[in-house]
Amino acid sequence: MKHAFTLGKTSLLAFVMILSVVFACKDDEDPDPKPVDNNPIAATWQLTAITPETPGTIIPAIEFAKASVACLFNLKLTFKTDNSITAADCSAAVSAIDPIVPISEAKWKVDGDKLVLSRGATSQSFKYTQTATELKIVVNTNTDTTKPAVNAVLTFKKL
Repeated sequence: MKHAFTLGKTSLLAFVMILSVVFACKDDEDPDPKPVDNNPIAATWQLTAITPETPGTIIPAIEFAKASVACLFNLKLTFKTDNSITAADCSAAVSAIDPIVPISEAKWKVDGDKLVLSRGATSQSFKYTQTATELKIVVNTNTDTTKPAVNAVLTFKKL
């Protein structure tokens, strides 16, 4: 009978060791999972128009961009679910727009009716509206903060 009790302790010890190995060898989950933003803005959008917010207003910067950047309306922005932005199909448009709207190497988030774009420690908020197929972003084209805003509307279609 004493022999059976010893075998039971040995079996129990072996069982505990096997369980330890099984649980120690389970697949490790990503310790720092990337956040996923499922906002409907997370998609690819193509620039279709840049117009003054106030009809009839002439904005020289917009007129210059339209005249000098042949591929302007080929520009595509992809708002990724990891809150990064990528631009494609017109690097000249990125160069023209980036000083006013930070799209190169930028992060995005939505805060109510504002689209917040940030790069490094700086961020800018833009009023935006969105439907299932269209995105409009209101942008102040006046880079002199001591003067009144001169707003333009960037219109994008969803691809």
